[in-house]
Amino acid sequence: MTFSIIIPVHNAEKYIDGAMKPLISAYEKGYQLEVILVENGSSDESAGSCDHYADRYDYVKSYHYGPIGAFRARLEGIKLAGGDYLVFCDSDDEVATDMFDVLSNSISSYQKRGFEPDIVVYNAADSIYREEKLFSFPFDENKVYSADEKQVFYDVMSSSDALNAMWNKAIRKGFARRTDCFEGLRLNHGEDLLQTAEFIDKADTIVFINRILYYYNQNSLGLTSAFHRQYMEDQICAWEQFDKYIRKWQCIDNQYTDIVDKRKTLTCAIAVSNLIYSSIPFGKKAEYLREMIKMPFYEKYATMALPDWAPEGEVFVYDLMNRDNPFWALMLSAGKFGIKRFVKRLLGWKEDINNGN
Repeated sequence: MTFSIIIPVHNAEKYIDGAMKPLISAYEKGYQLEVILVENGSSDESAGSCDHYADRYDYVKSYHYGPIGAFRARLEGIKLAGGDYLVFCDSDDEVATDMFDVLSNSISSYQKRGFEPDIVVYNAADSIYREEKLFSFPFDENKVYSADEKQVFYDVMSSSDALNAMWNKAIRKGFARRTDCFEGLRLNHGEDLLQTAEFIDKADTIVFINRILYYYNQNSLGLTSAFHRQYMEDQICAWEQFDKYIRKWQCIDNQYTDIVDKRKTLTCAIAVSNLIYSSIPFGKKAEYLREMIKMPFYEKYATMALPDWAPEGEVFVYDLMNRDNPFWALMLSAGKFGIKRFVKRLLGWKEDINNGN
């Protein structure tokens, strides 16, 4: 059994070595792997790092594209892959050292029973707290979920972000290539939600392994936490596409509407939080915030309720968003953050001077 590990790479020169290390180790242990590095529009030395690994290891392939984003980079990786199963890894994360042993044994056991799983879902952990599972999935191990038994996956997809990521599942290549490749759609944000929804929707067989096979790095410089002006537009596009799936999945009218609306409210809070607590100039924050709060999506969802599991930081921002004068409440919080950041930098400079640096 062969595995293709697809890694979109964008400005990841500081992290790519960490992502490659367990893959090199797994190959040296005899697992049949190919690593596909899809570098897309990096402005650092990521392209050179990818080429270095491809030159050194014949099972590593390096491909270069313009700034197509992680979404299309993964889709290109799927086209290029030669393995039986596809594993997706972000360039600043890493797989568990026993991933391919566990996956091989599990998939082989199902094959002996006459099943060829389209999707294998597994658990993950934070890269720091490696013994703590990130997700409490309601799925049963050793059960093959057929096409008419996927309601529990629809429930999870609609009610939380636990299944969003592409990095906690292996996908059978033949199946992946029969799904929608969303030609013409380019997203840097919200793409995991859309791509996973398509796979879950089309799968005939899904299985679950409740093992930690992936380590997620909370990279403060990554796409998921920094401010990006196109974030809201990308998310709006992804939610519009996702709404088509939930209309198909729900057994009764509006079964998932309320919880998905809450998640859209959380999207607004995340967008605002990333903006006002970013390092961009204060004046630009005000300009972009005015733009954001005038968006029809924001006007509709910003004042709705948050999901119960919303992070504490976003709950705080949500409260500011719902003040009598939300713009000034948010900008005041942005100003306080800027002052704290300036003082912290000033103290750092003084420490450097005192140390003779």
